[in-house]
Amino acid sequence: MTEVEWIYKGVDATRASALARETGLPPFLTSLLVIRNVDTPEKVHAFLNPSVKDLPSPHLLPDVDKAVERLITALAENELITIYGDYDADGLTATALLADFLERLGARVGTYIPHRLKEGYGLNVSAVESLARAGTTLLITVDCGISNHEETARAAQLGMDVIITDHHKPLETLPGAVAVINPKRSDSRFPQDDLAGVGVAFFLAGGLRKTMRERGLRLEDEQPELAPYLGLTALGTVADLVPMREINRILACEGLKYLADPPWPGLASLKEVSNLEPGKTVTAEDVGFRLAPRLNAAGRLDSAQKGLDLLMIRDPDQARRLAGELEEFNRARKRIQEKIFRQACALVEESPENGCKFFVLSHEDWHRGVVGIAASKIVETYHRPAVLLALEEGRAVGSGRSIPGFSLFNALNTCRDMLDSFGGHDHAAGLALPIENVPDLAEALERIADRDLSERDLRPTLTIEARVTLDELNQDLINQVYRLEPFGIGNPEPVLAVHGLKVLGVSTVGRNHLKLRLQSGSEMLETIGFGLANRLPDLGPRVSVALKPLTSTFQGRTTRQWQVIDIKKDS
Repeated sequence: MTEVEWIYKGVDATRASALARETGLPPFLTSLLVIRNVDTPEKVHAFLNPSVKDLPSPHLLPDVDKAVERLITALAENELITIYGDYDADGLTATALLADFLERLGARVGTYIPHRLKEGYGLNVSAVESLARAGTTLLITVDCGISNHEETARAAQLGMDVIITDHHKPLETLPGAVAVINPKRSDSRFPQDDLAGVGVAFFLAGGLRKTMRERGLRLEDEQPELAPYLGLTALGTVADLVPMREINRILACEGLKYLADPPWPGLASLKEVSNLEPGKTVTAEDVGFRLAPRLNAAGRLDSAQKGLDLLMIRDPDQARRLAGELEEFNRARKRIQEKIFRQACALVEESPENGCKFFVLSHEDWHRGVVGIAASKIVETYHRPAVLLALEEGRAVGSGRSIPGFSLFNALNTCRDMLDSFGGHDHAAGLALPIENVPDLAEALERIADRDLSERDLRPTLTIEARVTLDELNQDLINQVYRLEPFGIGNPEPVLAVHGLKVLGVSTVGRNHLKLRLQSGSEMLETIGFGLANRLPDLGPRVSVALKPLTSTFQGRTTRQWQVIDIKKDS
């Protein structure tokens, strides 16, 4: 295992002290805020007190006005509207949100989630033709569609209008839809371009509601409230790993409150199978590691329809049954994922080229719905961008993940002539290509990585935001850290370092966890390091540890302590 380099985050101590005086907040908290460029009293208030009142107008998104006009016509003429969503948690929550909202306005609404294994990502011509035959006259995409030019044109030929709502990077030209709502469009006036797909759907619903109210098309008490949809919005936003700043922070922070006691029976049952107690405050970590994986599980292995059904079901008994089925899918997904990861590691270690900067790994037994998660673990283990491909009947289909500073989307875009299709973000993308092109793709991606990545870029790092002493690690400090929640990209959970600790006791617990008893002067700390048992032989009599808070709930009682995430032997 490559040793992790600790990078100490610099902080403007003068600015942090001044901010503490200006706001009355503790200097430790203001130092963490300044590190996040939250460095004025106004920014501090907005960051620590996120409010839906501070959300921008939906009409700043491009083409929202066009979409709203088309939706008002569809409502007036009782047209059949179909919401076409992606099969991940972001797409499922966006589909459920928009479908339920329109139904409550009296619309005739259908939904369509493509089968990951049989249809792949985004719109497909066969589905478009089937929906047209079923009577759909307005098709709304959520979390997909931005690169579906051919499919959108086919819909128009069949007399079907298309509204595209998406958040993935547009290509040079936009599809010929009635409206293309995407905050990443170059002409967007929206103040943040990295919403999740469900965030875009939320603002479309908001724009429709606002316009109908202003025109008197429905009385205020006849319109569905937007607030109850914040729980779905938070779930999809956190699951899609968008930056947890500004608008996304408001949506997540306010929405997580609705997940404590969700008004949706499906979400309540999802919490139950995820071992999250009713009424318990749900964190971004709970969403990322408990709720979202279970919601995604069916779509990874088979049809994602069960996930959508769970979100939209109104019968509590049926919700519990569906949640149980998703739990079984999730257990199977874990087994498959672990097998793929072990095989991928073996391919890396056995290859004479395992010193390369970009891994392109493929196997005929891999499951295309799970390779993306395994790719994430490969990147975490080797700190190199990686693409994992399932080989299926002449085609290679898979997913890639990247490291900071290397855009996977741009790299694949450079290689687009070798690909049948691709799409995604800087850090994650999906792709498909002929099997015979895989060696050429690997060679091309390696050239790009060799050009753009230095050896230093390939060394794993851990950002330390503050050095503290053992006597400072009290509950007040933990509470200050948690004021920064919800954590995520752009607002990482702070990591603190304590140096020069005497090791009083160490033992292995569970499968591979490390239990530590540490001392500095008269102060002692008992802590745990999950997955760090392999570090036991390297420990000396004195160590430095990197820590973050750990919250655990048992039998209704919540405790907060400290968790070791890395450990170094002091020289």
